[in-house]
Amino acid sequence: MNSVNKSEQEELVDSPASPETLSVWGLAWPSILNNILFAFVSIVALKAVGSLGTEAMAAVGTGQRIFFFLQAVLMATATGTHALVARAIGGNKPIEAAEVTLLSTIVAIIFGVSSTLIFFIAGEEIIGAFGLDELSQKLAVEYLQISLSFVPGLAILFIVGAALRAAGDVITPLIINLIVNVINVFLLIALVNGQFGFEAMGVVGAAYAWGVSFSIGAVLALCIWFSNRFVIPMPSINFYSFSRLKTLIEISVPAGIESVVFNLGLLAYFWIISVYGNEPIAAYNVAINILMISFMIGHGFSIAGATLTGQYLGAENPKEARRSGWKSARLTVFSMTIVGLVIAIFSKPVSGFFIDDSEVIRLTVVFLWIFALLQPLMGIEFSLGGALRGAGDTKSPLIITMIGLIFFRLVLASIFLLLKMPVEIVFSALIADYLAKGILFTMRFKSGRWVKALN
Repeated sequence: MNSVNKSEQEELVDSPASPETLSVWGLAWPSILNNILFAFVSIVALKAVGSLGTEAMAAVGTGQRIFFFLQAVLMATATGTHALVARAIGGNKPIEAAEVTLLSTIVAIIFGVSSTLIFFIAGEEIIGAFGLDELSQKLAVEYLQISLSFVPGLAILFIVGAALRAAGDVITPLIINLIVNVINVFLLIALVNGQFGFEAMGVVGAAYAWGVSFSIGAVLALCIWFSNRFVIPMPSINFYSFSRLKTLIEISVPAGIESVVFNLGLLAYFWIISVYGNEPIAAYNVAINILMISFMIGHGFSIAGATLTGQYLGAENPKEARRSGWKSARLTVFSMTIVGLVIAIFSKPVSGFFIDDSEVIRLTVVFLWIFALLQPLMGIEFSLGGALRGAGDTKSPLIITMIGLIFFRLVLASIFLLLKMPVEIVFSALIADYLAKGILFTMRFKSGRWVKALN
């Protein structure tokens, strides 16, 4: 298709809403609600598998940790998709957005399947590195292999959802994911413990519940798209171009490396805490689960900032791109600070709801108060980091994350460990991490150099 014909085709397509018609909160709240629904499903899964015993819990937990690394590949591709689609929509090029979406979906499926093959070939060796007992290891391998069989469906949902949000449609992904979550909960109850006339399948049932529900969601998303009911139209047959693929990879690779570095850093920090015994480990896990609501709010505003920044740059309006980024930052900091303070104030009774151990409760309260003080800095990371990625600048968030996580959190935590300081001091290493990242993200966004990230 030549450029003239493509321009004519763009004019025939109803243009999505311009960035001027969108708002930070309007883009953020559906994503926040979607995250809350996903967390609810995770709780249901935890409860269902927990009834099977310690081995089942260990197996599923280990399988999920490994699966997070595969998700990093898909999330990285989704980041690239979001940036390019937002630019295209802001520039009133819906066909370009459609072609980017289709190309990204194919790339994500290829990456996902390739990664899956590695785990199928070396699954037992990888799981074996976690030191599980024989039964837990067997269950973990089964859970992981079945889950990985459904990766194409997950890839489709990741990319199509990212593209729609980048185009300003945050309601359709919410509805699709609501359907997915309802199916997932039903299948978890039905297949894990054998309800509604189904045979009890245990850990294998949890894997099938996850995989089948996401596959149904992927089919639903494709059906809606192919029927031309998305804000993003059907792409032309000439969707592939080397320059488009090159740009997608250039944006996605740093985002993928950042996700892997982040997860490895969290594992290293978790290991340092584990040296102090079971109580700090339990406190860390309880605190992270309690704080999830605040993280969900931050992630929702991150998507909003990425969408508006990308669309305004596509419309060649960098002034409004900057303004939307700062507005997103203000709303994120305010919202996360309020939620963090409420959690901290009620930290003791909330911690007691999850566990009946005085020492674990005490450490959880300490951890929650530290995080409450860090909410403004985390809000800056979520919002301005999202805005930078939406502009296609994924290299600076990677560098900033590495500086904060490795050179501040892990180095300080390691020093505190070697000096045999209390675990509460190890928790405080988080302050240096988020302070460094808050300052660096602010400096990067204020510099304005991210405006030309894709030029």
